[in-house]
Amino acid sequence: MSDTQTVISDVKLFIERLKKELPEVFGGPTENAETEAGKILYEGKLYPARIHVTPDQEEGVDFNGSAFDIYLQAPQADANALADQWLRNKANEVLKAKTAEWAQKMGVQYNNITIKNQQSLWASCSAKKNINYTYHIIKMPTAIRDYLIVHELSHLVHMNHGAEYWQLVAQYCPDYKAHRRWLNDNRGAVFAALDLKYTPQADNAAPAAEQVPAPQEAQAQTGTQPQAEQTPKEN
Repeated sequence: MSDTQTVISDVKLFIERLKKELPEVFGGPTENAETEAGKILYEGKLYPARIHVTPDQEEGVDFNGSAFDIYLQAPQADANALADQWLRNKANEVLKAKTAEWAQKMGVQYNNITIKNQQSLWASCSAKKNINYTYHIIKMPTAIRDYLIVHELSHLVHMNHGAEYWQLVAQYCPDYKAHRRWLNDNRGAVFAALDLKYTPQADNAAPAAEQVPAPQEAQAQTGTQPQAEQTPKEN
C-alpha cells in the first residue's frame, strides 16, 4: 500500500511540474495556479497562506500545521472571506470545547456560549451565566485564550473584579498579569483584517510561521475590553 501511495504522489508531483512548464497545455496561469498570498494569524503565529486557483475543485481552506492552502475556482473569488470563515468556524469549535473543559476543572456551570465578531470586547459573562466571545480569540496563543476563558468563568463565582475575583483567576492562571499585557500590546494584530491577495505567479515555497510576541508583564483588560487600562464591562 505504501509503495502505491508513493507512486501516486510521484505522479501528482510530475503532473504539477508539467503544469508549470507547459501552461499552454494545461490551461494557462488561471487554472490550477498557486501563489503566495500573505499571512494568517492563528493561535499566536503568522502562517503563510497560499492561494490555488482550481476551477474544478470546491472552494475551501486547508491548514496543514505549517501553512494555509486556500482553493478558489477563479482568481476573482474572495480568499479573505473564505479564510475568515475558517477562523470563525474554528473559534466556534475550540472556544466551546475549551470552555467546557475549564468549567469542569473550576467546578462552575454556564448556560450558553455565543461567538461574535466583537471589536470592543474580548469576551463577557452575563448575570444569566451566558458567555460571549469574539472569534478573534482564535488568533491568540493558547495561553492567552485559556486566560480569557478562566476570566469569564470566574465571573460565574464573582460578578465583579474585586480581590476575591482576582484570587480565583490567579488560582487557575497564575500568569494572568502577563496575559493582560499581551492583550494590550497585540490588540491591533488580533483585530487586523485579512489582506490576502492573489497574484498570477506560482510559488510553492512556504516560509515558516512567524511567532507573535509571547506574553509579557503588564495589564490588559479582559472580560473584557481590549482598550488599554479600561475597566471591563460585564453584561
